Amino acid sequence: MLYYRLGEYEMAHEHFSAALKMADITPELKQRAQDLLSAVDKKLFPDQFSGYVQSGLRYQTNAATGPGAQTVLASGLLFNSRFAARGDWNWFGAFGLNYVYDFENQHGDTFEVSTLGYDAQQFTLHQFDISLLELRAGPRFGIPTASPVGLSIKPYVVATGGTLADAPYYGSLGGGLTVHVNAGNISLDPFAEVVQQSFRNLTLYPLASGMNGPLQTYGLQASGPIYSGLSFQSRVVYAHADASFNPFGYDSYAGDIWLPWNFSPLGDGRTWTLTPTAGFTTWQYSAPDPTVDPLNTPHILEWRVGLGLEFPIWQQIMLNTLVQYRTDLSNIAAFTMHDFSVTAGPTLRF
Repeated sequence: MLYYRLGEYEMAHEHFSAALKMADITPELKQRAQDLLSAVDKKLFPDQFSGYVQSGLRYQTNAATGPGAQTVLASGLLFNSRFAARGDWNWFGAFGLNYVYDFENQHGDTFEVSTLGYDAQQFTLHQFDISLLELRAGPRFGIPTASPVGLSIKPYVVATGGTLADAPYYGSLGGGLTVHVNAGNISLDPFAEVVQQSFRNLTLYPLASGMNGPLQTYGLQASGPIYSGLSFQSRVVYAHADASFNPFGYDSYAGDIWLPWNFSPLGDGRTWTLTPTAGFTTWQYSAPDPTVDPLNTPHILEWRVGLGLEFPIWQQIMLNTLVQYRTDLSNIAAFTMHDFSVTAGPTLRF
């Protein structure tokens, strides 16, 4: 690990390879050595590519993430049933591609580009078909320190586009700054980002442009080992959105934790990963929405818990499953909802 952190990748490769030949290597250490050996192999070349491709099916008890069909608005009218809670299946596809160019200098300077894509097509409720494409790019500057803490700073630009109901709906453009540092075995990545959001009115969503405006996001990501194959990943975020229609502006706070546990079932020397997850998000909106409740400013608290399982099928192809429950609690009935979902599909990592 020391050779790896110092950028001596040839020596790191030699030692990780030797570790894999140890007769008494544990499954957890074997997986760790294989992961690091793969990372070292990529570091040995200035052009480094990595990513994943995933596809699968999802069932949701509330694909609309809406309230019950009989929800009454402050005006006395019923909530639009087209957006009320209904179950549905969807097919989804996702990919992520990362490119890193290593300038191979003593500081560890690189240029990084990442692209994420997602598409979900509902079986019945096509007003909720969505797709998203995001591009991030920027240089990462290594900062020399007295101890090998891997300190670096990265300014970047970000551009995002999306569709809803198979029509152009969302776009944003902006930038941010993130810092990486290792505190012992813990990786810390604080970040700040500002983007200008633009929404397009659609027939089903005629007020969408009222959400146009800047979005500021500040947060911290942290990850590291806990004990013998168990690790953690976490994220806390604060966001502030200004909107051209004031009731659509908000402040939000969110926190999530993932606890991946790598293990090998009896009779199977391959590594499986079981990941419990939990998180929350709270939104405090800027003003009452006259179309929903002209007297009360909405606030929403969402809780979510889940359990994921990933196990190998063949070489770099894994099968991923996720069971998740979400609930939104609000002082406005139209913003209260519950959803239970089951997701499954193969993932190719490279």
